[in-house]
Amino acid sequence: MKKTLFAIAMSAIAVASTGCSKSGDSKVSAEDQAFNDSLTMVLGRGQGAMLAQNMDQLPENELAKFNKKSFLRGFKEVIMADTSDVAYQYGVQIGLGFARQLKALYGEGVDINREDLIRYFSQAFLQDSINSTQLGSDMNEMQSLMNRVQQKAQARQMEAAQAQQAAREAEASENEAKGAEFISAQIKADPSIKKTESGLAYKVNQQGTGATATPTSRVTVHYTGKLIDGTVFDSSVERGEPATFGVTEVVPGFGEGLKLMNKGSKYTLYIPANLAYGNNAAGSIPPGSTLIFDVEVLDITE
Repeated sequence: MKKTLFAIAMSAIAVASTGCSKSGDSKVSAEDQAFNDSLTMVLGRGQGAMLAQNMDQLPENELAKFNKKSFLRGFKEVIMADTSDVAYQYGVQIGLGFARQLKALYGEGVDINREDLIRYFSQAFLQDSINSTQLGSDMNEMQSLMNRVQQKAQARQMEAAQAQQAAREAEASENEAKGAEFISAQIKADPSIKKTESGLAYKVNQQGTGATATPTSRVTVHYTGKLIDGTVFDSSVERGEPATFGVTEVVPGFGEGLKLMNKGSKYTLYIPANLAYGNNAAGSIPPGSTLIFDVEVLDITE
């Protein structure tokens, strides 16, 4: 199984913290040294190649600015560190944790001065005794300030969500109007196109025989779904395999059209947005889209 980028990075750190010497042990036998050398080579080549192979797991914005030389500089510093110095290891781990937190805060618009942070941290860490009152006061204030950061972040997220919703509704409204105009133009150009009370428009290209589909029917059909600009978003015909589903398992306009059809029928359905996906996007289908389906019913079963 392919390791994740994170797992590979953790494996590398684990190797670095095993306490191995930096340059080998001259007291080992020739046989052991040969084994060590072989393991060094395959471990380095294997992990390096695997990490390179999995670079695409990084977010695109991080991958775009990922500098391999910078990565190797950080990797070397950890690998060559004195792993027998427990305090140093803790410092590295806690420092990395702080760095991640500072990055997250920066993403929320809080720019922490790192030199000042190190100075305050060092002063508090090196003091001979801890002032519990001051510590409690600082922790309470920190919690209050972090709550403010969280509140601001939530407010920004809500504003962004509202902006997205407004944009989606505006797009849906525009698409819905275009769809209505399109259906009207089709009916005007082709009087054989009929329209139901719900707003579904349909053209009978071929009427089949036998009973029509009911709400409890399962139908086997060939279909091609298009947008009003002709973009095909789904097609069993292109896949070369008919689709079978229940009449109620599709968007309302498609289901209503199926109930007009019997085996052998070929219809073109013009489904307005309110009988399709409404203001919601669905895959490559924009919000508010009018859908066009060319449908052929191959079989109907109850």
